[in-house]
Amino acid sequence: MILLDSHSLIWWVNRHAELSLKALAAIEAEHPGGEILISALTAWEIPALAQSGRLGLRMEPSAWLARIGALAEVRFIPVDNAIALQAATLPAPAPGPMPACILAATARHFGCPLVTANARLHAYPHIRTIW
Repeated sequence: MILLDSHSLIWWVNRHAELSLKALAAIEAEHPGGEILISALTAWEIPALAQSGRLGLRMEPSAWLARIGALAEVRFIPVDNAIALQAATLPAPAPGPMPACILAATARHFGCPLVTANARLHAYPHIRTIW
């Protein structure tokens, strides 16, 4: 089981060279038959990036996310009360602004590594990251 952040998800789906070989290997180890977690935060960020022009998609963001969600090993994780509370009470120092805290809390909640290129999340000692 692994958790992908938005960029890791985008780069994996698009087979982008930005995705590290270690990250790709971790994702491919879960595909098929494993479990790839994606935070609901990512379901918010994808359309926001597309609307701002920072992410070009060949389809509507909702259709893009639906295709990802149709993969058997992918599970979208809601930001529920347990994750929100954990994000607000993470051990110091905080790994960054609220989105980073939610991702860190989700990784801690599920006890899985977070696939991310975010240097602040890599430096946060209370989660495991892959890059």
